[in-house]
Amino acid sequence: MWVVFGLMTLYVLATRDRTLLDSHSFLRLRYAAIPWLMFAHGIPGALALLLGVFQFSSRLRQRYLQVHRVLGRIYVGCVAISAPVAIVVAISLPVMTLAMASTIQALGWLTTTATALYCVRTGRIQQHREWMMRSYPFAMVFVVVRAIVAVPAIARMGELGVATVVWSVIATACFLPSFVIAWQALAATRRAVKVRIAA
Repeated sequence: MWVVFGLMTLYVLATRDRTLLDSHSFLRLRYAAIPWLMFAHGIPGALALLLGVFQFSSRLRQRYLQVHRVLGRIYVGCVAISAPVAIVVAISLPVMTLAMASTIQALGWLTTTATALYCVRTGRIQQHREWMMRSYPFAMVFVVVRAIVAVPAIARMGELGVATVVWSVIATACFLPSFVIAWQALAATRRAVKVRIAA
């Protein structure tokens, strides 16, 4: 999964985000009226995307717990900045069709991250991990949507294709982590039953 997501990220950077360096590109012109909002959203959001990957490393947690905690604090801070600004950006852009989608994504990202923070602060480590598994997919929406929208058949659908992909990916980010967590718990239960039977 991480390899696929990494390839998606590289593709989005190479084909879409690099055009931000061109002052005449569509993206630069689109965001020209709100450059500081885009910096306030984009830089913390990109940092959260990068740091979140390392937070899932059990080796990092076990060997360098303090590094894990520091990166976690930075991740939470980035979410606290990037997510609310995403709502302001969506409202500020001339196309309002996806403002509600951006709001749902931002609120989901904030809520899951805040819950993960609450769990770790109160010593609920397993629940903290589960809520972080729910938090990070909301960050992944940024990359996954842009990678899927680049598929020619979807690109030809225009605004309908974009809206369909955005809402579908946000819905997946909402429900897929809980599905994975539940299946992990079922697998652990089956293993425990087998051990008891063998004993």
